[in-house]
Amino acid sequence: MPRRSLGRASLVLLGSTWTHSALSLLASVMIGRVLGPAAVGALALNLGLAGLVMAALLPGFTQAHLKRLAEGQDAGRCVGTMLAIQGALTTLLVVALLAAWATGALASHTSGGAVFLAMLGAQVASRLADVFQKVFIAREWVVAHGAVLLATRLARLVATVLVLLLAPSVTAIAATFLVEGLLTIVVAAGVVSAAGIPLRAPTRTSLGDYWRYARPFLVTTPLALVQDSIDRVLVGRWAGLTAAGYYHVARGLWEALAGVMAPPGLLLFTRLSSLYAERTPERDRKAAALFFSGLDKLLFVSTALAVAFWALAAPAIALLYGDSFVPATAALRILVVAALVGALVNPYTFVLQAQDEVARFVPLNVFRFAIYLVALAVLIRGVVPGLPAADAGAALARLLLIVFPAWVWMGWTRDLAGIPFYRRAGVYLAGFALAVVAFHAAATLLGFLVPAWPELAIDIAAAAVAFVVYGLWLLKLHPDTRANVVYAVALVMPGAARRLGAPSAPGPR
Repeated sequence: MPRRSLGRASLVLLGSTWTHSALSLLASVMIGRVLGPAAVGALALNLGLAGLVMAALLPGFTQAHLKRLAEGQDAGRCVGTMLAIQGALTTLLVVALLAAWATGALASHTSGGAVFLAMLGAQVASRLADVFQKVFIAREWVVAHGAVLLATRLARLVATVLVLLLAPSVTAIAATFLVEGLLTIVVAAGVVSAAGIPLRAPTRTSLGDYWRYARPFLVTTPLALVQDSIDRVLVGRWAGLTAAGYYHVARGLWEALAGVMAPPGLLLFTRLSSLYAERTPERDRKAAALFFSGLDKLLFVSTALAVAFWALAAPAIALLYGDSFVPATAALRILVVAALVGALVNPYTFVLQAQDEVARFVPLNVFRFAIYLVALAVLIRGVVPGLPAADAGAALARLLLIVFPAWVWMGWTRDLAGIPFYRRAGVYLAGFALAVVAFHAAATLLGFLVPAWPELAIDIAAAAVAFVVYGLWLLKLHPDTRANVVYAVALVMPGAARRLGAPSAPGPR
């Protein structure tokens, strides 16, 4: 078992991930302010199209790669196996793209084709770099992982500044994404080599091992990639590039919030994989205790951040992107709810993946993909009066995608791992709803009582009221609230752990 504290490793990984996202957000802000919403929408559209094409690279092998590394298999052999798989798939993709270019499918729109190819090349490069970065995650080398991410993202930020100053264009901006991806391959491979992990050629056994685990992902993960990109494409096609720009901004901020659960979720998956590699009652009990402890702390942090994002959505967008992007507020708030629900639902899927039960997802994921497409068609086009439309409609469809069918995943984890629904999650969700009501009530009341106050001051004051209400709710109904606060403080200030005492891990309640 890894000896590093899961909370501390998650904190380091979260810090680097958020800084990585912040640099990306800063680049996006500069692009939006210099080139405008339509340019941001064009980048978002081509990013979405590239994501759809990336489904051809069968990314289910990526999860197999992390799983085998987490189980303790030879890292050099795993890297060699994964590079061979990704290299073969990338070669097939390049051949297909050359054929498309030769027939004029891409060359008919030179500028748009160049942007698309740059964005696609960036994603291919990132996929190859991820082969090496998964070694960092499996071994919990979170500092090295963060250093690679931040150094290469900072390089793209510098390149973005130079482009905007010297020759501002959408095509040149897209090229900076490709530069980042290629640089990440070089740096990540260098770190792995310096750590003394020699690259080993794949064997028939290693390839077969990856194939057995990845086979169900060959359906589920391409669907997930399409789901992740199709909303950007359809908003641009059906609601226009300006709406696509709004949605891109909302999704960028949503991904910053959703990123809270990514680092602990990733580490939770690797540790569960290690525990479930050999099934015994004792190891199953440890896995359940780890799951509930991690989930409670994740919800503790995610819900507080969701309240902040909801309350300060409009002023944050105006401050970062300018008043022209404020219409993205509605989409962002809906996505905030989606992020909070995802923080509860996604960990249950990690349990199933850690137990090699991925095949169960296939039929349901195909069905929910069809439901998602219907929801996008109805909501983006505004077919139903009164429901959110355009960018906000796409956000509502995203929320539906996360909710449906979450109860099935939870039922499976109960049956297979003895991990039922975490009932205290209802306290967090109800607390969030109460905080939202308190925020809007306070904002309305303050607008009536002190109309001279600027809107920003009203939002900040109303947000403070919402946090007080949420905090009192948790203190009243969740007995581990103080322990979670102590744990969070101790992560930031390790010396405080000895003075305040370590919190106990909550179990299933």
